[in-house]
Amino acid sequence: MDIKQIMTQQHLAIIANLQELTAAVGAYSTKFESSVSVDDPVAMGELAQSHVDMLGSVKQMQSAVYGPINMVTLHFEEFFRSAAFRSLLEMGVVDALPVDGSGMSATDLAEKLKVDEELLVRLLRIVVPTFFTESSIEVYAHTPNSLVYLFPPLRGGFIMMYDEYGPSSVKLSEFLKKNGYQNPNSLTNNPYTYAHDTKGLNMFEFLAKDPIRFKNFNDAMQAKNMQSSWPYNLFPFKEELSKVETTDETVLLIDIGGGNGQAVTAIRELCHSIKGRMILQDQAQVIEEITDPLPNVEKMPHDFFATQPVQGALIYYIRRCLHDWPENECVAILKNIAAAMKPRTSRLLISEIVMPQGEIDNETSWYDICMLMFSGMERSEKQWKALLHKSGLTLLQIHGAIGGSNHRVLEAVLKQSTCII
Repeated sequence: MDIKQIMTQQHLAIIANLQELTAAVGAYSTKFESSVSVDDPVAMGELAQSHVDMLGSVKQMQSAVYGPINMVTLHFEEFFRSAAFRSLLEMGVVDALPVDGSGMSATDLAEKLKVDEELLVRLLRIVVPTFFTESSIEVYAHTPNSLVYLFPPLRGGFIMMYDEYGPSSVKLSEFLKKNGYQNPNSLTNNPYTYAHDTKGLNMFEFLAKDPIRFKNFNDAMQAKNMQSSWPYNLFPFKEELSKVETTDETVLLIDIGGGNGQAVTAIRELCHSIKGRMILQDQAQVIEEITDPLPNVEKMPHDFFATQPVQGALIYYIRRCLHDWPENECVAILKNIAAAMKPRTSRLLISEIVMPQGEIDNETSWYDICMLMFSGMERSEKQWKALLHKSGLTLLQIHGAIGGSNHRVLEAVLKQSTCII
């Protein structure tokens, strides 16, 4: 095939992908303009699905426009852009630029930050216009893509991803080759521990030794929870809990490993008319750092690898925790929960991604590789069923297939137990 044929094929691919992208943008615009209510999960799911479709079309369009050779160099472009932005963030550029969108010259910016102006300009070149704009020569201003880093959870999330998973991704191929290309299933022998040389500590133990890194990790988890707020709306908590006669002492729900309590607070609000207790459980350090009030929610320090202290709750709820752990650890966590459950009364709700078969969206695929770095994983329905079976539980139903996301709520009960609520 000669160069003319290659160029012709690329041109035809660009035209075809432009038509698909135009159609995807039109579909998204139609959904968005049809007065979508944030309180309607089906409508929001349809909007989110159209956004996912549009993102897929954008990536296909980029692939067509770049062509094979530029797609190779795109690897350089992306990781150098991230490296430059990480440096600019640490340098203080995001905080120094005016938030009203007005420009600031490189000379004034360098003087304010006490940094080398030539270096500053070199780093800024690769992040314009992705993050900042250059309204005139060497005069820079914020865009929405840079302003979001003034929000601590998203800022901490980016720093955590770059500092923790960046080295792990660079070492991934080296680790896999050294370990015979086996799926990592050890907490202390995985791409993360290899890249960071954690001296026998797992990732969570390693992070806990450094307060700043640990805070960035928790900020990232907060940002992730804010992005994926649907999972605790995917199960009909109010409808199901209303089926049971309860008292003020009934334990309605325990949010296990619930972080700062965002989910349990939302569920408590949904079920405000139902008598009973809702409890937030997490590591003592996490519980102690919660400063915001959690109305009508009890806080309880608890390690989910230890015996569950609350017996017979109606719902044990664990959200976006199990994907962090390999199989043996997941079974240990689930067995502790199962031991506290009451037959024909208690149920377990697991809020996680359920990996589909075949082509998946970009977010789900990179989530899974992120989990791989420290021996976690996103699981398919078949894998969830097997995990539950090993833990003395059985899957009743999967809730939440509303489009736009692979987040689901898996409802499980003790084996040979029929839940009555």
